[in-house]
Amino acid sequence: MTEFLYKFACFDCFVAFKRQAIKDTFSGSAHQSDSDIIHKCPNCGHRMAFMGRNFAAPPKKDSSSWLAAQKLWEAGYRFVGSGYHSDPALPRNKSEVEIFIEHNPKHSQRVGSKQLWLNYA
Repeated sequence: MTEFLYKFACFDCFVAFKRQAIKDTFSGSAHQSDSDIIHKCPNCGHRMAFMGRNFAAPPKKDSSSWLAAQKLWEAGYRFVGSGYHSDPALPRNKSEVEIFIEHNPKHSQRVGSKQLWLNYA
């Protein structure tokens, strides 16, 4: 049986790691919207954001992509599911995010709650 690991990101340090999101890692779901386990960033100690299984962390120097991921996370989007859906792909560029969020309020990957990173970390 496959162990389910999920991606967690720190938007302050621009790092991401695979970690457990639930205690029983063999009963996870690709569609999970949040984590039952809190993980701290090993660099700064802030709480890391649950991103889902399909998050591909941008290069550390690509601040536009990191800001795009942060804005999507803050709006409740998670990189979840099998990847097979008819909705548009989540944007990777900061300049595209606001319009995307405005035009896709019922997107299949908008499964999390809205929150600000500053209040979360």
